[in-house]
Amino acid sequence: MKRLLLILLLIYSSLNLLAQTKYAITGKVKNAKGENIEAATVFLNGSKQATRTDSSGVFIFKNITPGTFLLVVNMLGYTSVKQNVVVQDKDAILNITLLDKSNTLAEVVIGNGSQRAEHLKTFIKNFLGESKNAKNCTILNTELLDFSTRQTLLEATTDDFLIIENKNLGYRIRYLLRNFRFNKGTGITSYDGESIFENMEGTEQQQLAWKQNRKIAYDGSFMHYLRSVYANTTRKEGFLTYDVMNNSQPLQLNPNPVDMEQFIYTVDSNFIEMKFKKRFYIVHEPKKAAEDDQISFEEQVTKTMDPNGTVMRLFLPNAIVDQKGSYVDYRSFFIQGFWGKRRIGDQLPFEYQPGD
Repeated sequence: MKRLLLILLLIYSSLNLLAQTKYAITGKVKNAKGENIEAATVFLNGSKQATRTDSSGVFIFKNITPGTFLLVVNMLGYTSVKQNVVVQDKDAILNITLLDKSNTLAEVVIGNGSQRAEHLKTFIKNFLGESKNAKNCTILNTELLDFSTRQTLLEATTDDFLIIENKNLGYRIRYLLRNFRFNKGTGITSYDGESIFENMEGTEQQQLAWKQNRKIAYDGSFMHYLRSVYANTTRKEGFLTYDVMNNSQPLQLNPNPVDMEQFIYTVDSNFIEMKFKKRFYIVHEPKKAAEDDQISFEEQVTKTMDPNGTVMRLFLPNAIVDQKGSYVDYRSFFIQGFWGKRRIGDQLPFEYQPGD
């Protein structure tokens, strides 16, 4: 009997060790001439993981759990490179080449001081967002922003990292802005870039406030939803998902919540695949989601989108998602509504766990 217990204990320990196996992402950075590039910034987008290449152009990230990552390499004078990295059951080894940045300058409309102030005001509102968290963010180096205008379109770029302090969430964010566009005529905003998070130092009282604010920002977020989809706990986590039967407002909804499990496929022990052709309306309503009984109607429900409601569809044929709520291709989803309005001021690093 003791021998059987020992064998079972050894098996359990082995399985536990396998479940906790971690890997490395390592690589070498060169220029087009094959020369090693020293001191290039290398980071995993949306995380706290950042480093620099050594004199041999080598970088390494240790203790990486399996998942999907967007690795970014940036160096002044070169065009930055971003590369999707999937860590599954072994170390990821990369060879990256940086190309010289073109000296061709885009036409920049500088204008007078009042014009730039107006452009900056528009940028901050649409880049950081309008939430309580966003309004407590400060961009420390706005002088890096170059603005240009074409009819109703405002564009912005930078050559280096924007430094953003989020005083509500306690993060300092370095954001490498590739492009920003705001169309005054349509009100549509789009931007592309990568970020590095650092914890700010604060008093015990500030740390407690940041902890509470981070939990509020996380609850009902897109990150929260994707993690619950991965764990098959959307209803338990307070999310309700409905079929959208039309393509315009007000929304025509199937009145019964959808079980997302039917659209989820296991890729392996580290990834799931989301695959569907529907449009879904998603709300975070923990009290309603906890109800045992579902009210059924014979007809569709007509509904104007709630302030906390989101319409989601796949932009690509599928989406590959990992346990931290990261997905392989940033183009995977098309989102309108609440999640679409959560901008930089409400972002959390992928390392975040409720209670941090």
